[in-house]
Amino acid sequence: MITGAEPGDYFNAIEEAFGRRRGAPLLLPPRDWALIAEWQRRGIPLRIVLQGIENSFDSFERRAPGARRINSLTYCRQEVLSLFDLYLGLHGTVAGRPGGETAVAATRAVARHLTRLSRRAREAMAHASSARHDALIGALATAAAELRRMRKSLVTEPPVPRSLEENLARLDAGLLAAARAALGPEEVALVEQEAEATLGTASERMSPEARATTRRAATARILRQRCRLPRLTLFEEPIAG
Repeated sequence: MITGAEPGDYFNAIEEAFGRRRGAPLLLPPRDWALIAEWQRRGIPLRIVLQGIENSFDSFERRAPGARRINSLTYCRQEVLSLFDLYLGLHGTVAGRPGGETAVAATRAVARHLTRLSRRAREAMAHASSARHDALIGALATAAAELRRMRKSLVTEPPVPRSLEENLARLDAGLLAAARAALGPEEVALVEQEAEATLGTASERMSPEARATTRRAATARILRQRCRLPRLTLFEEPIAG
């Protein structure tokens, strides 16, 4: 098993992440618990499931802003499976397994992922334009062009997970910096206050380093929501190799 968490922790972390992003408590129905059990049996790492939940909510909130909510974990199922397929293909490449179908599948999975990120960057450009966030439009245009270039390079070069993740992290950091500039100091201060509030009483049990890391992650998530930015990453943690 490659979940990276104890059985109980796996279930609890997924339930907590889903409830947090939903923004309201929800008693998961039996079918959702069965879905979590299925993911665990298949060996889907916890971080892949959590990112799938984050991606699903990010996409839903872009399409359906307002009071509507996701009421079942099954809404996130396809995104989790897509990320897991990408994870398996890239791990096959990292592990030095023979080429052929495995390498081709990994390249196709990465290409689809980069295409989707590029499309979301263009969608964010339209939102930035309507919101008059001029400081952000150029950064999004640059990111979209770089994502297209990365995708085209896969025609002649196999995907190298660490290099891809480093490039995506650089672009993502640039978008967050541009979002801060576009929103301005007063609104950024409100974002940081909101991020601090999300920590709640749990922050009392964190080390200073963990608290700072969690607060930065919460701030980045809220900035992405405000500006409808895509999360430019393959996975939350770089793949070793």
